[in-house]
Amino acid sequence: MSSVEPAIESEQHWISTTSGDACAATLYRPRDAAGTLPCVVMGPGGTLTKLDGMPDYAERFAGGGIAALAFDYRHWGESEGEPRRYASIRRQLADWRSAVDHARGLDGIDPHRVAVWGMSLGGGHALTAAAADERIAAVIAFVPMADGLRFTLHRHMLRYTARAVPLWLRRKPVTLPAAGPAGAFPLELLPSLERLAGDNGWRNEATADLSYPFPRYRPVRRAARIKAPVLVQLGENDELAPRTAVEQTAERAPHGELRRYPIDHFSGFWPEHLDEVAGDQVDFLHRHLGKAGGAATR
Repeated sequence: MSSVEPAIESEQHWISTTSGDACAATLYRPRDAAGTLPCVVMGPGGTLTKLDGMPDYAERFAGGGIAALAFDYRHWGESEGEPRRYASIRRQLADWRSAVDHARGLDGIDPHRVAVWGMSLGGGHALTAAAADERIAAVIAFVPMADGLRFTLHRHMLRYTARAVPLWLRRKPVTLPAAGPAGAFPLELLPSLERLAGDNGWRNEATADLSYPFPRYRPVRRAARIKAPVLVQLGENDELAPRTAVEQTAERAPHGELRRYPIDHFSGFWPEHLDEVAGDQVDFLHRHLGKAGGAATR
């Protein structure tokens, strides 16, 4: 019985960061591609890692002739950094800059055709990274957390905010469940988080760095600065990412596109929706980045 080699291959990378702790990353690329490749830098959201649903998207990009570099933030997943499960917006944004720089320096990658992809909080980070770096060639913001202020004022966040504010005033980190009472996500989303993470070691816990309060983090206010084309994907049943901010992001981005799907915050990873959501992403990237050795088709 003969075996058939997969059309894509993956390899592990370590990304240098400002602190000296390295971010773990996986590079997916089409096997035996001719010429230089465009590349998508992919960052997770919330309490997730590069193993939680992201390979399904990365493999589709690689199968379509586009490399994908999926990375874990410091303190998360396979990356270095102590304490573990420590969420810092400042550090995560710095990790995005490091990951984009790493992708641009890879052999076989066209540094002028590097895009960013982010889901949830990672979608907000992708928007912020593109607003600060006009060399980024395209942006995919998948159910993005585009406005920390509106999210904080949401009814699901009232307990979390009440617990976090006194600690923020004392500049102390706060460790809380990701989902459930006093968590950032409502309890009914816990099964979705557990399903998405599978056996990847996900825990219902995170420690937030409150030196940069989440209400101050508002990527929607930076959207007008993004020079690259932006695909914004909104879940019609999403109760986490404030819908108005997602819609405004697409409106304010000079080259924004808004697509709507009958999904909640996590079901874009489920098989019944994956083909449609990922298919739109691949089409968007082909139009604005092209494929191996080629230019964009737009």
